[in-house]
Amino acid sequence: MTDDPFKNRTEDFLNKALKAGVGSLPVVGGALAEFFNFAVVDPAQERRDDFLRETMERLVALQHSHEQLSAEALRNNEAFQATMLQAARLATATASSGKRTLLQNAVLNSAIGTIDESVRQIFLDIIETLTPMHVVLLDFLSNPKSSPAAVASAKSMMMGSMEHVIAAALPEMTKNQELFRRLAGDLYRLGLTSRDSFGGMQSGGEAMLNPATTQLGRGFLEFIKKPD
Repeated sequence: MTDDPFKNRTEDFLNKALKAGVGSLPVVGGALAEFFNFAVVDPAQERRDDFLRETMERLVALQHSHEQLSAEALRNNEAFQATMLQAARLATATASSGKRTLLQNAVLNSAIGTIDESVRQIFLDIIETLTPMHVVLLDFLSNPKSSPAAVASAKSMMMGSMEHVIAAALPEMTKNQELFRRLAGDLYRLGLTSRDSFGGMQSGGEAMLNPATTQLGRGFLEFIKKPD
């Protein structure tokens, strides 16, 4: 039977780095160090290995429709290689399966398409910062007309706020107003949207359904979307 290349390797770089960090603390005894390895290091390594395995499985499934995913092409694709390594590190440090999926999409898209290296680095930094909730909101703001609930809400108002339209489309997200405003503010500060808030009064109807994403925001969504 072929050995699984992603099976746990107790002395790989991740394990060594974390063990070295714990071992350098003078107050940590052997028993506590073993507990840390069991409770933190091993699960983190498993998340990393699962991420790599699942990403490669998705990549192989797409090879028939994308010549860029051949072994020869990937060997010469530095953007793909760098994205894979960086994404694996980020996947290890997150408890969000949704964020790991976004990272997988980024790896696959970096292999299939072409992207400026500076933009690639910026997009990976953004993935590290954002939550899946940010991405849901950003995706909606890129095309509010795609939501029948948003369209109905906008057309029912002569005047109102964009928050009401967003609440119609994403009711769970807007229940906590402090959280929602933080999400909207984060997207604006990162340059992904053109508005930092959506509570101001404006004309209703079609005007409320205009996209609020920037060119950078649209490019980011392309980078993290599920490839066909």
